[in-house]
Parts: sequence; C-alpha cells; structure tokens
Amino acid sequence: MISIPRVLLATVVSASPAAAQVVPYAMSWEEPAQVRAEGYDYDHEVLVALPPSYHVSPERSYPVLWSMDGAMAFAMTAGIVNFYTLGSRIPEIIVVGVGHPSEEGMAGLGKRTFDLFPPGSVVADEGVAAEYMREELGLDFATMEPLLKGDRFLDFLVDQLRPLLGEKYRMADDHTLWGHSAGGAFVSYALLARPGAFGRFIIGSGTNGLTIELEAAYAAEHDDLDAKVFFGMGDGEIDNPGLSAQRLVSRTSLLAENLRLRGYPSLDQRTRLYTDRDHFTVMPLIIADGLQHVYADLIADLPQLPW
Repeated sequence: MISIPRVLLATVVSASPAAAQVVPYAMSWEEPAQVRAEGYDYDHEVLVALPPSYHVSPERSYPVLWSMDGAMAFAMTAGIVNFYTLGSRIPEIIVVGVGHPSEEGMAGLGKRTFDLFPPGSVVADEGVAAEYMREELGLDFATMEPLLKGDRFLDFLVDQLRPLLGEKYRMADDHTLWGHSAGGAFVSYALLARPGAFGRFIIGSGTNGLTIELEAAYAAEHDDLDAKVFFGMGDGEIDNPGLSAQRLVSRTSLLAENLRLRGYPSLDQRTRLYTDRDHFTVMPLIIADGLQHVYADLIADLPQLPW
C-alpha cells in the first residue's frame, strides 16, 4: 500500500470540489511594467512574481525580495524562490526584478553600470588592477564618473518604486536586496549608504571600493548594525584576470571581515567561498543559500515536509 504524507494529503483534500479555495503550488508572474525614475531619461523594466497563496489569501501581506539586473536574473531568482517555497525552505515572498527593458537586449545591459555604481565608486584600485583594466581591457572607470547614478537608483527603489508597488501589491515592511557582480556591489553600497532601508541583504561577488570607505565611516559613528547579510563568492573568479582587477573576491571578503570584526550585536552575517565555481556558476548557489540565511528567522514556523 502506498502511504500519502499528511502534507500532500492535505493538498489533495483542499483540491477537492468541496474545498472553498485551492492554494496553487507555484508563483504567478505579473505583466512587465516600465517605470521612469526621477532624474532619468530612460525607463526601467519592473518584473513581479507573486507567491502561491497571494490570490487566495487577501488578508496576507508578504516580505519582498528586490532582485537587481532585471530580466537577466529574475527568472533564475523567482524560480529558486518558487521551488524553495514549495519545499518550505523559505517563507512565501514577493519577488521584484528591476533592470533595463528586455527588448533592448544586450545593448541595454550597459545601463547597469550607470545604475549600480554611485559617484565616487572605485572598481579597480590604482596600481596593477587599474593598469590591467586600462591596458588589457581598454576600460578607465574614471571616465564614466559623470554618468554614474547609483545613489539616485537607490533612492528610486526606496522612495519611488516601493511606494508605487505598495499601492498595488500587499507588501509587508520587510525588504531584502539581492544582487550579483555589479549588483552585489550595489547591494553592499545600499547596506551602508541607507542603513535601515532594507533589512536583509544577499551580496554576490562584488563590493565597490567606495563601500569600504562607507563602512569605516559608519563604524566611527555607530555601535550596531541591524541587518541580516549573506556574502557569497566563487574561488574560480580569482582565475579570471578581469574579475581579479575588480577585486571581486578580495574586496567582498574584506567587507565581510571588517563587518565581522565590528562585533555588531544585531548583525546576522554569513560568508561562503564556493569551490570550483566561476562568476556565472556560483550565482544560483549564492541566491539559494542566501535566501535560507536571511529568512532563517521566518522558517521555523513553516510546515515541515517529510523529506
């Protein structure tokens, strides 16, 4: 005889015609929207995935995960969230992706540099790193300085887009910011540029040199940092000279080490260096493990599955 676990049995029963409501087991995706940030001359594409119970639980509000890089990272992020929600590894959450419009293709990807780095950013520090970027890659980040608007992009997310989406969706006052590479640099910047704007952070392989300065300035004025933070990097990123020139692993590790040394009582931090992973293959692991870390306080009350 085949035995049906109680959790699955409850699902089968709820799906019967006599049941008042059926809770789907998959997230639903909204139609993409375009929003013009104040001070910008181009639109951002906004993607939203709603949790399984959203349409049958009108009294509930949900934590929100803000995913950088729009469509490039949204499908993977929402997919992992969907699967981990099904397995009770994380609570039900709303996922919001923000980036350049999909129809612009790779040509529009360059806008992420302007969006994700604020004025004063340091990507390759002076010396061998900056020399490599200029001589081998033909990139001098200093020439982009007038175009950088990461500070305005952060204000757009918090002060303009969040209230706008909050009018349409039942968003709890519980916000997580996630990004990888330049997105990770932006997330680490947001952690210290606007403390308290987000409570949870998943930082993948990227830390702006400016953020190291912001961290020191914050520490000089504060004795606590109330945040849940996950850092993730891949050891294979060090083998890529272009990524090494940007100090993706070393500077991200430095930020994690400095925060650990501060001894902030309200900081819940975890750092992982993944083996045999490069800049792309490490990304799914960072978001998957990062979700479980930053939402650990909300996992205990979830129904336990028999596997």
